[in-house]
Amino acid sequence: MRCARLLSLFAGLLLLAAPASAEPIRLDDQRVAALSGLPNLRGAAVSAEALSGRAVVVAFWASWCPPCHPEFDNLKRAQETYGDDVAIVAVNIFEEFGSFKGTARRDAFLARKDPPFHVVAEGEGIAALFEGVERIPTVFVFAPDGSPVMHFVHAQGASKTHASYEEIDAALEQALGKGPGQG
Repeated sequence: MRCARLLSLFAGLLLLAAPASAEPIRLDDQRVAALSGLPNLRGAAVSAEALSGRAVVVAFWASWCPPCHPEFDNLKRAQETYGDDVAIVAVNIFEEFGSFKGTARRDAFLARKDPPFHVVAEGEGIAALFEGVERIPTVFVFAPDGSPVMHFVHAQGASKTHASYEEIDAALEQALGKGPGQG
């Protein structure tokens, strides 16, 4: 009987410690305004108009993050594939991590990758608006109405380190209401 009570108490403590299941986030006016307020690093400035009527990809990254490199290539390919139907916003966070200080490494990364999409800085302040982004890369894909389509987080110790082009492509096809052979 004592063992059953201990197990019951332990299970109750686990439930208290477990995060409440939240509904998936939407790309709402508050998040659009937060993205629009970030300093622009590359490409056109982010505005509500730039994100309106399109599928939107929001990707959190840092130049020192190895999985962020191939993911940037996948985002570039998606932007080139979908053109004006998609707005991609790459949000630089955690840039000054460990021994990585200053902007030289980030600037070299951007010069090398030459992204054809919005790149903004100082995203730590809005990470809480996107489910408290704590790991990079983290990618969200939203339909033109702001509804969520995909959310990828590089989990610590996971063998899958970044969203593949195929995953991003499938999410954008879904976001834009296109099926195989329709787009």
